[in-house]
Amino acid sequence: MNIHTNGSCPLCGGKHQTEYAYCTDNVISGESYSLLECKDCGLVYTANAPQDKQADKYERLEQKLKLGESPKGMTNMIHYMAREIMLRRKYKLIRKLTYKKRGTLLNYGAKTGFFSDYMIRRNWSVTSVEKFHQERQFALELFHHRMIDVKDMEFLRENTFDVVTLWHVLEHNNNPDALLTKFHKILKPDGILVMALPNINSTDAKYYKSNWAAFNVPRHLWHFRPSVIARVAKENGFIMMHRERMFFDPFYISILSEREMGHHFAFIRGFFTGLRSWWISLTSKDKSSSLIYAFRKQTL
Repeated sequence: MNIHTNGSCPLCGGKHQTEYAYCTDNVISGESYSLLECKDCGLVYTANAPQDKQADKYERLEQKLKLGESPKGMTNMIHYMAREIMLRRKYKLIRKLTYKKRGTLLNYGAKTGFFSDYMIRRNWSVTSVEKFHQERQFALELFHHRMIDVKDMEFLRENTFDVVTLWHVLEHNNNPDALLTKFHKILKPDGILVMALPNINSTDAKYYKSNWAAFNVPRHLWHFRPSVIARVAKENGFIMMHRERMFFDPFYISILSEREMGHHFAFIRGFFTGLRSWWISLTSKDKSSSLIYAFRKQTL
């Protein structure tokens, strides 16, 4: 499953593809990209996305390295507070899934290291992987936590980790199959893979359509719905065992969508759209803005 497969679906090889949306990068470049949907398997992906090193120029370090400093502005303040709450929720989820108070954890795409630090302070042994030097340096200076580069993953031993986590990371990766295969090798036989992903079946995604901020082209290469990510995981040796809503994402993504559209009163409009999406997801989990998925390792 490679984003740069030409002429056929990267997941199933199907030839029946249609344009799902046409989205503009309102964050950096102003460029527009087609999202293609495979009518055979339901995969949605960004067509003609930039490749490898070229793609890095579309990334940016936002909000003072993700609010390592005191946040300013209402939206940033909400992001800051939501992160503190979500760190606790993530920790409790991992304890519930593993039945462990401590263990070994690989945090892939660790960014500036807030989650890694939270788990370390709760006696977990954490290895963090992050490709951007500036973010690794930030984690070292703030948390005294040394991260490894992506290329150093080849030195990780097999059957080492109880848990691998990816918090909104897989959608950025050129080749999810290769990454999931690596995780399968380094997880212990009873290991668990935990991933958070935007959900294109969400109420707010349907409302904003091509203006949905979580499409985030061209940084997001893949745009998953629950049935598709379950298939991708299964083909790489993982079985879905749990999924749950990300509590604050409907609000945050809706507010960002309104801001990127240039609407007046973006915060208020986004809040009430997010509230509607959040409310609907109470009884229909798979309509949540983002979902956390947990997968158990299976024998290939």
